Amino acid sequence: MQIPVLVGILSTLLATDKLVTANELAEKFEISKRTVYRYVATLSEGGIPIMSTFGRGGGWGIIDTYKLKATYFTEDEYERVIFCLQSSTLQDDVTKQAIQKLQGLKRSHTGANVLRSDQFMVDSVDYSVRDLIPQLSDCIAQKVLCEIEYHSKEGVNTIRMVEPYCLILKDGAWYVYCFCRLRRGFRYFKVARIVKMTLGDHFVGREYHADPSVIQTDILKDKEMCEVILSVHPSALSACEEWLGVNSVARLGDTYIAKATLPYDELLISKILSLGLGVRVEKPLRLRQDLVERCQLVMEHNYGND
Repeated sequence: MQIPVLVGILSTLLATDKLVTANELAEKFEISKRTVYRYVATLSEGGIPIMSTFGRGGGWGIIDTYKLKATYFTEDEYERVIFCLQSSTLQDDVTKQAIQKLQGLKRSHTGANVLRSDQFMVDSVDYSVRDLIPQLSDCIAQKVLCEIEYHSKEGVNTIRMVEPYCLILKDGAWYVYCFCRLRRGFRYFKVARIVKMTLGDHFVGREYHADPSVIQTDILKDKEMCEVILSVHPSALSACEEWLGVNSVARLGDTYIAKATLPYDELLISKILSLGLGVRVEKPLRLRQDLVERCQLVMEHNYGND
């Protein structure tokens, strides 16, 4: 799910007193109506009071008592939200439009409706970060020092006193950009590697510039890339769209075809196996062969000694 699109839909609903239809949202954000319904459901599940009306002239809206004025945000809060969007690895038209709108509201403070909440909510099944992200977000907003016990990739634990400035989501992993007082410089820390965190005193902010492109992740590093073509059964359509993006899946007769250039690694094999009978590998053939071999190994591992 793309956060800029989610924010864009929320901003659209907040910016008007009229009901907004699925067709209007689908056309504006260049997504399918089914994807629109999924985004609206996510907003509703997140506690946003979305009202819906069916039939002619129907659509979605947010009750007036839940809307906030643009002056609700301070100058620093506007800068923080804009910076988070600018730091996103997803720099498409929707993200740029959201940045422009927020910059316009920041300059004018005319009282127009904008984002309703003073922070982004993260509800993740990844228990290694779900508690730390809200805490770090609060520390960033309030400029609170954090003492962290950090477990490096090399297996070394160190105690660091850090000034947190920015949260970054890259390749599915959360990072926090901090000034590390131990190393006397800015560093990116992977949130999932923070063993323990203790809050300290307030600090005076420094000038900083976060560049997510310098973060070296294992997603594409030294990986062989290959074009993957899958035949997709309707039962696996939603899962494939969320995995590869709706623009990578197209209808072809009674089935669907998914095309994408992906790293050829264990994650790819595991992902396709997780889709079960919902997909068939058309290309490359060696991927199909690797899947068959992996299934045989799993069978032998589980039933070979019986």
